[in-house]
Amino acid sequence: MAEVQNRSLARGLDILELLCEQPEGLELHRIARALEIPKSSAFNLVHTLLSKKYVVCDEATGRYALSLRMFEVGSAAVKGVTEQSVVRRYMERVAAGCNETVHCGVPDGTDVVYVDKLESTHSIRMTSRIGARVPLYCTAMGRAVLACWPEEHVRELYRNYDFRKLTPRTADSVEALLGEVGRVREQGYAAEYGESNENVCCFAVAVRDRSGRAAYAISVSMPLFRASEETAQRCVRLLLDARERIERFLHAM
Repeated sequence: MAEVQNRSLARGLDILELLCEQPEGLELHRIARALEIPKSSAFNLVHTLLSKKYVVCDEATGRYALSLRMFEVGSAAVKGVTEQSVVRRYMERVAAGCNETVHCGVPDGTDVVYVDKLESTHSIRMTSRIGARVPLYCTAMGRAVLACWPEEHVRELYRNYDFRKLTPRTADSVEALLGEVGRVREQGYAAEYGESNENVCCFAVAVRDRSGRAAYAISVSMPLFRASEETAQRCVRLLLDARERIERFLHAM
């Protein structure tokens, strides 16, 4: 479908976006110059926005700024968007970019609980069940969460813990786990190669809320034989981008 654009409407929106970046407001000539439009056009557009109460004018300085009406519109938009719908949207982007199974989980004690998933279309793929629990200590999702916590908290959580060695690669002590968690902090993401299932590879990131708490973990899982270096890099890029975008939404709430 060809792009259809109303030039006046587009310019009016450009003015609103410009004023978003200028909380103290701008004079008419500066608006015209910033958008590279004639001053007469800027006048007509600004005064239309003024009449609809989307901008206000400080008569003492001649500056135009956004009004509270814009806050009302923005608040109404946010009300229609839930956290889970935003997370799901960016999970879909990750899945579209790699065609591997994507999970969303929430931390609960020493586990992560799967709350959403998108399965790969490959005939050989990672399968799971919503509501299933996976351990923090031996999964990429779990270690992404643990990397958000202070070392003392991790030590306390795993004091006298019965580490089950699920595969030869599974971390089986607090010290081994802390070494893996430290690597996650350095990299900014977690990677797991055959530690909870010897045939599965997984990459994950934790998503923090406004308080800095790990609210979610998002992962990409695949059979080890498909986990090439190129695939790994692509999955990590997709996950890091999704984390940034979801956190931007959560921190604005």
